[in-house]
Amino acid sequence: MRRISAIGLLFVTAAATAEAQRASATRVGTPLDCRACHTSPTPTRNTPALSACPRLKITGYHAVNEAPALITLGTPGATYGPVKFAHRDHAHMAETGKGCAGCHHYDQARPIQKCKNCHAVSRKREDLGKPDLKAAMHRQCIECHREWNPTAPCSTCHERPGAATASAPKVTAPERIVYDTRAAQGKVVTFFHQDHTDRFALACADCHQQESCGACHDRKRVALAQRVLARQTAAGLTEEQAHERCANCHTTDACATCHKGMPSRALAFDHGRRTGFTLNRFHARLDCKQCHKAPGGYARLSTDCESCHKGWQATFTHAHTGLALDEQHKDVECAGCHEDKSFRAKPTCASCHDDKTWPAQKPGTVVTPAAARK
Repeated sequence: MRRISAIGLLFVTAAATAEAQRASATRVGTPLDCRACHTSPTPTRNTPALSACPRLKITGYHAVNEAPALITLGTPGATYGPVKFAHRDHAHMAETGKGCAGCHHYDQARPIQKCKNCHAVSRKREDLGKPDLKAAMHRQCIECHREWNPTAPCSTCHERPGAATASAPKVTAPERIVYDTRAAQGKVVTFFHQDHTDRFALACADCHQQESCGACHDRKRVALAQRVLARQTAAGLTEEQAHERCANCHTTDACATCHKGMPSRALAFDHGRRTGFTLNRFHARLDCKQCHKAPGGYARLSTDCESCHKGWQATFTHAHTGLALDEQHKDVECAGCHEDKSFRAKPTCASCHDDKTWPAQKPGTVVTPAAARK
């Protein structure tokens, strides 16, 4: 019986101590404003009058390209004029970090609220834990811009009447990045950055995630206008971490594909050499993703024309190749001249003609492709 009473006394003492700690914390801490969560100054248990969470107002996320290209921030007549904010460009860059939530804390979808709905326009605010409108907007910009260009004047962003607008340093993407790795063989990896962004149409966020602005907006590199950058792989990375960005596309490539003994100056990608399918003049001008439509890496495609161009023979005009077929040949099946439908190989006449050869005798009239389209 004494043991049971002792245990009960311990529980009562612990509960009293916890309650005293909570009361002490409430007295010491900053009093909460009920209006931060309740719409009524006198909420009750039965009628809590809770405010709707801004996240509950979301009606659907939108793509970055739907964002407005330019937004004017500020009002005319101030010491510094309004800011012409390149919203869409910043939205694309935000994909590499916190996304839209970096600026739009709660409503990064729809509807987008105005900043002043939450941040007081007046500098004499009651809640010192929440910045006023001017402070909030400046803090969003200064954090990144100071990292990139610490000496940037206000006129870099603000249009000041009667004064020339300062220009921010222009960032030029590098052509190549040469990595000095710790590999036992093939220590040098030449990454053709421009080739990946232009030829493969990769967005920054496809490779860059959770990085600071300074990782790309390096003012020292901008000043030097370097087209070829030298980098050392970070110490302490596992093999999987070092290859993480490349592994999505280069899943089956041998190490020697990228790892060389010396920096490479050759073109990074030759479609014919790497895939065995040399692009003709019609395919060479296409963007890669017009053919490789699957998300992720660029998988090998079938070389059969029907795999991409369904029913192409019914609508194909041979004159677009530079040769308008004559009456005897215009109704002949393609495979009659192009054996195995190998259209990159030289046509053959032997299946029908013993005395004809290509290109000595052509089955039609040579025309320019432009004339054929008229």
